[in-house]
Amino acid sequence: MALIVGSGAAELAAVVIEHRVVRQLTDEVQPLQLANAGLRAVLTDAQRGLRGYLLTGDERMLDTYYLARSDYSVAQDDLRRLSRGQHADSAATQIARADGWWVNAEEQRRAAPRSEAAIDFAERGGALFQAFVTVNDELRLALEARSADLRGQVDALQVVAMALVAVLTVAAAAAAAVTAVRTTRRLTRPLGAVVETLGRVREGELNARADVTSGPAEIRALAEAVNAAAEQSEQIRRHEEEVTNRLQALDTVKTDFMSTVSHELRTPLTSISGYLELLRDGDPGDLKEPQRRMLDVISRNTRRLRDLVEDILTLSKIESGGYGSDRIPLDFAKVIDRALITAGPVAAKSGIALHLDVRGPLPVRGDSAQLDRVLDNLLTNAVKFTPADGTVTVHAERRGDQAVLVVADTGMGIPVEEQQALFGRFFRATNAIKQAIPGTGLGLSIVRTIIENHSGTIEIDSAEGAGTTITIELPADLTARETPPVDDDEPDPEDQDWEDETADPAHPWHAERNAHSDATNADETEQAHPADHTKGPGRPE
Repeated sequence: MALIVGSGAAELAAVVIEHRVVRQLTDEVQPLQLANAGLRAVLTDAQRGLRGYLLTGDERMLDTYYLARSDYSVAQDDLRRLSRGQHADSAATQIARADGWWVNAEEQRRAAPRSEAAIDFAERGGALFQAFVTVNDELRLALEARSADLRGQVDALQVVAMALVAVLTVAAAAAAAVTAVRTTRRLTRPLGAVVETLGRVREGELNARADVTSGPAEIRALAEAVNAAAEQSEQIRRHEEEVTNRLQALDTVKTDFMSTVSHELRTPLTSISGYLELLRDGDPGDLKEPQRRMLDVISRNTRRLRDLVEDILTLSKIESGGYGSDRIPLDFAKVIDRALITAGPVAAKSGIALHLDVRGPLPVRGDSAQLDRVLDNLLTNAVKFTPADGTVTVHAERRGDQAVLVVADTGMGIPVEEQQALFGRFFRATNAIKQAIPGTGLGLSIVRTIIENHSGTIEIDSAEGAGTTITIELPADLTARETPPVDDDEPDPEDQDWEDETADPAHPWHAERNAHSDATNADETEQAHPADHTKGPGRPE
């Protein structure tokens, strides 16, 4: 015991002395070395920047000089503050020579680059800088010698300490072995088990639990905390699963409800449409003019409700993953023409100019009915959101291996911050809602699904108050050698009222369609010299 106490006292004395030596080394010598090196680095950067400026004339080289000049005051203050005793004179001499160099450097900076004066100043500055370097090296070497001496003292003290430790090690070996065994059993193993449990919980095994009966009180408390966290995580997971299942069930109920209601509405709407046609097809004397106008109102609203039902049914198919496309060879230009026949009278009624530039044929592989729906939706939106005296432009052409359709209008446009949500279900722009323009917000969502089913892309470019441009690209049918045949769809009976209203040859829509037809016929008779329709309403077939 006395040996251990004596060795401990000697070890303590050695440690105290070593601490003082180390403190002198770390608090005095090393900071002074860093300050000395820092001052030299500042002057070296300044000299390099100034020399580069005088050699090249590039004033950007002075940035390094100015930065070094701003750092110099801090560097010299650090050196002066840290130098004490035997190093104070060396530091003062070094700072004085550095100040002399800065005076010459300022005169050198004001001299014209590559001039005789600049060369003289450079020679004088080189001598001043070398004088500074000499003093700097002297201080550096002195500090290195002092540092080596202190380290030697530390090494000697460490040898003494190691000898004392060896004595203590032999004396405490047995106790250490016993303590290690007890520590392993009471601390290391329980703690390792807790760490293992944490790893299992982190990997998703939320039912893993730590042993709360072994180890010291602190480790048992830690194990209880780990178990509590695991319990809470498992409860959160179960709650998330319940919420997810409930949301999925609600979504399924919503989809089923929409589909059921839509099917239930379709039957009476079909009946109403049939009876309307029977009333219209009666003898002219059976209905008076006010009654016919009322029938027209009923017909328009029936069609609007039917379109809404069709949109909801289509949305239900999309959500259930059952909305596919029956793609066959067809001419996309003819699909566009059919849509224009429907949209033209509506645009004419609204006082909107409809400009056509359709350059066919545009062979693609597609679902004719679905592409009709795309064109009808785009043209209806363009006309609906464009005020009177506005313009709707339809342009279609072949670009490489793509059939491209562009529908542009001069309407109200879409706010930029809302454009990312345009293809969402039931989304409507705020400016359309404020102006009470009717709509369901389903059209563009369905259009995008159809275009994606056709391996195509759709892009929208719009600005509020400046109109909207929608660009659609579909893969061209590269195997088609001529315009693919398209089955002529029977016209919708409810479209007949628009046909009747525009039957007058003086109607403005007829002028547009006649121009389109004339351009088509002219192109067919002049195949060797195709006409330029980029500014006209026509389309070469």
